[in-house]
Amino acid sequence: MAEMKNISEETSGEELKRGMKSHHVAMLSVGGTIGTGLFLGTGYVLQQAGPGGLFVAYGFGAIIMYFMMVSMGEMLVQMPVSGNVQAYASQFLGYGAGFTVGWVKWLQLAVTVPTQLVASSIMMKNVFPDVPGIIWIIGFGLLLFVMNASESDKYGSSSFIFSSLKIILIVMFIIVGFGMITGLIGDEPVGLSNFTSDGGLFPTGFVPILMSMMTAVFAYSGADMFATAAGESENPGRDLPRAIRTSILSIVISYFLTLFVLVALLPWREADLLGSPFAYVFKSAGIRSAEIIVNLIIVSSALSSANAHAYSAVRMLWSMGHYEQAPKFVGNVNKRKVPMNALLVTMVFASFAVAASFISPDVVYLFLTSFIGSAELVVYAITGVCAVKFRKYFFKRGHTLSDLKYRIPLFPFIPIALVILCMLVATGMVFDSTQRASLITGAPVFIGLFVISTIWAKYKNKTVTHDLLKDSQEK
Repeated sequence: MAEMKNISEETSGEELKRGMKSHHVAMLSVGGTIGTGLFLGTGYVLQQAGPGGLFVAYGFGAIIMYFMMVSMGEMLVQMPVSGNVQAYASQFLGYGAGFTVGWVKWLQLAVTVPTQLVASSIMMKNVFPDVPGIIWIIGFGLLLFVMNASESDKYGSSSFIFSSLKIILIVMFIIVGFGMITGLIGDEPVGLSNFTSDGGLFPTGFVPILMSMMTAVFAYSGADMFATAAGESENPGRDLPRAIRTSILSIVISYFLTLFVLVALLPWREADLLGSPFAYVFKSAGIRSAEIIVNLIIVSSALSSANAHAYSAVRMLWSMGHYEQAPKFVGNVNKRKVPMNALLVTMVFASFAVAASFISPDVVYLFLTSFIGSAELVVYAITGVCAVKFRKYFFKRGHTLSDLKYRIPLFPFIPIALVILCMLVATGMVFDSTQRASLITGAPVFIGLFVISTIWAKYKNKTVTHDLLKDSQEK
């Protein structure tokens, strides 16, 4: 039998620059998560599930997000690699699993970039109707390329500013909202009557809440962005635990304060009928330029999300290049330690996806966007499995529980619960006609990638023998 190829010896040895600080890493998650799911999707969920159902649905999504982040966090702090779940799946579950989750995650990330660019162009057209949308797409695309072509510390700073603008706008919305609730803004206080009137907290029953939970889970998509910066963090043992705590608190507080204001000011029956619920609040406050403010909020949100997704897609592709799960040239870095080849491939793919949205939106683009939802569930579930495998791997290397720099609370309940919750969400999607397409398009791709990669690895006698824990300790 031919000698098995040791992939750990085949890598180029080129490393990324460790220049990201803890606040850079945290804001990467915030920038990737808080987007159109908050600014546009909340109105839909409010109308479907009612005031109480809205909080239940987004609370369920927050629990899954928390389980995923702490499950990923324990592995990341001990073994900080930019490929994160792809690298861990390769080591703990085999070449085929790593190949599959790597390409699934990259495709999910890369597809999100053009969807956010298109959304930004639509919003800008509302402000500047005479400017063609393609101009905005090209301009924003070039901006993303320049930002991602920068060194890690410069990228972290620019991304931090981008995400901070979004947070500032959300804070402004919350301040205006509380002013209207208490009567400091407007003719008289709005109060909290919308929580109890017109059917109460749960006017539509249980089933709509169950359906809305799936929408809420996907609204938190992008919370794992902090993981892709692990390989470029200045001090992973210090920065990553801080980033996990900061990003969880920032995301949850931003969402739930916003939801509280939204429910107080917007009757649930009218939520989905008024377009963006943010526009309603600003208009009610007597702000004449409400539409412009809301459009700028959504544009900054979409671009911040696109920027974070582009960064993560590039690092995922770079990591796959090191594992021979993608062409080797994408695993190279330039003189500034930037994976430029992976960036070029990702942006070219994004360009084709944008073109597909104009040429054949009912075929190509519908498939890609439907794919995103189910891909997130697969990645989250594999994260939970890898977290359990890691503990066994860690103890077999002679380490004890006290050696862990960051621990998963209530282990193994949280990673196992993460897998089960992902399966429940997937099951619920089967009964929702609007989300069933996500599973129909995603499942054959996941199965096909795993089968093909496993057969190819066996035929080529490839095996993954990385010892990520040893590699991290040597660095």
